[in-house]
Amino acid sequence: MAETGRVKGRLLLVANLVAANAAAAACVIALVKPSAFGSVLALPYESGSSWLVFLPAMLLLAANFAWLVRRAPAPVPRTYVQSETPTGPVRVAREALEAGLRVAGEQLPEITRLRVAVDCGQQKRVLVQGHFQCAEGTSNHNASQRLRTALRERFAEMVHLGDGVRVEFELEFQGFVGKLAKKGADQRASLEPEPPPFTGPQYPIDDDEGGGHT
Repeated sequence: MAETGRVKGRLLLVANLVAANAAAAACVIALVKPSAFGSVLALPYESGSSWLVFLPAMLLLAANFAWLVRRAPAPVPRTYVQSETPTGPVRVAREALEAGLRVAGEQLPEITRLRVAVDCGQQKRVLVQGHFQCAEGTSNHNASQRLRTALRERFAEMVHLGDGVRVEFELEFQGFVGKLAKKGADQRASLEPEPPPFTGPQYPIDDDEGGGHT
């Protein structure tokens, strides 16, 4: 019903605009060329009242023409995603969100390069685009699935979207770059526990096998 009311209002506005322009144009033509309408509508030049009609009509036509051809101002682009918190909404900058998602994706050993772009121009939809490259010898299909999961989890940690707002992820594979062995070895080494530091001999010290007291 609200949409129907807006359409009717716009149609009424257009009808009024057309009628006003037609009346103004008729007044201008009646003064410039009185014979165009015969004796029905004639505005002689020497009459002061004719100019009182002519000048406002010209001004109205000029104003309407300027309004019709004017270029609508470009909307200010949104550079943030609104996150809902118990204490109120918080704006998360697009740059911070892109950086956090990129770090989360590049922590996967098979992802060698990742570029993330977040489109937050729409109020009800957030689009996350990821352009990634995999290490040689890996499956880009499996890598894309793991990457999508990692990005989705990291996004949920950084942003809590309100009702009716959805996030979509679009991933694009751009080829194989780098080796998995080196990156995987570095990651495995970082996960291995370090041996405890040496603090000296521990007592009591057991006798060596086969030894005895003298």
